[in-house]
Amino acid sequence: MNFELEDKLNEYVKRNDLDSAIKIAESELSKISQTEFHQLIGMNLLHLKSELSEFISKFYSSAKLKYTFNFTKKLKAFYCEMNGFTINYDRWFIDLFSFSEIGEEDYDWLADFEYNTKKDLTITGFENLQNVYEDVYKNKKDEIPEIEQAYEIAELLIILRLQELFRETYKKAKENGKKWGDFPMFVTAHDYEMIYKIN
Repeated sequence: MNFELEDKLNEYVKRNDLDSAIKIAESELSKISQTEFHQLIGMNLLHLKSELSEFISKFYSSAKLKYTFNFTKKLKAFYCEMNGFTINYDRWFIDLFSFSEIGEEDYDWLADFEYNTKKDLTITGFENLQNVYEDVYKNKKDEIPEIEQAYEIAELLIILRLQELFRETYKKAKENGKKWGDFPMFVTAHDYEMIYKIN
């Protein structure tokens, strides 16, 4: 993991400036000798907006109902986590979680969810990259310096593109008056510190 770059990008993510974070990550990737990870430059996940909106809507309806019968807790926030995608290259997906409390200091509270999706949502459109990760993993190519460097930047760029997808889906939800658009959503991938908060 390129912790220095992650810290730098995280500053932009915290300021809700995903576009600058994406530009910086793509610029860093383009400085390295060409690898198969370079196909990621200019790619996004925005084709999934309507599918993601439907996925969130279904989870919101189910979680809202559960909180209604809970009586003691009220829905306050959502969290999206992408699976550990660099080693689970066969399928990339996301799960959603709901909370009645939002922590202040750190993100440890994200482990204390009340409800989660029973069925995950498969991320499509990046299958070629999944094949690249498989090739790198199975053939130990991460020991080649430029591939290792590109790999470390690409993983951060993939998370930024996921966060961008959520930002754009939320924008559309607000325009269309979807109720879940009023609740904060925290977005990242498993075991990453770069968490984007929408709302």
